[in-house]
Amino acid sequence: MRPQTRRWRNPIPFPETFDGDTDRLPEFIVQTGAYMLVDETLFSSDALKVTFLITRLTGPALQWVIPYIRKESPLLSDYRGFLAEMKRVFGWVEDEDF
Repeated sequence: MRPQTRRWRNPIPFPETFDGDTDRLPEFIVQTGAYMLVDETLFSSDALKVTFLITRLTGPALQWVIPYIRKESPLLSDYRGFLAEMKRVFGWVEDEDF
C-alpha cells in the first residue's frame, strides 16, 4: 500500500472571473497576481501566467482575447505586455497604476 501524499493547496482564494468591467480590473489583477505569486513553481513562465489569466476571462473580455489566440500573438508569452494591453483596452487610467 502506497502512503497517501497530500497535494499542496494554494492558500489564496481562487480568483474571480473578469468580464471586462473596467472598475473590476484592478481587483482582478491583484487577485490573479497574488494567486500566482504564492505558487511560483506552477506559474514559472510568462506564457503560463497569461494562460491562467485567460482562463479567468468571460464575456467581452474573453471575446477580446480570442483574436490574440488565433494569431498566436507574442503577447501570450509576455505577462507584463498582456497586462498593459488589458489596461489599455479596458480603460485603466495610468495614474491608477500600482
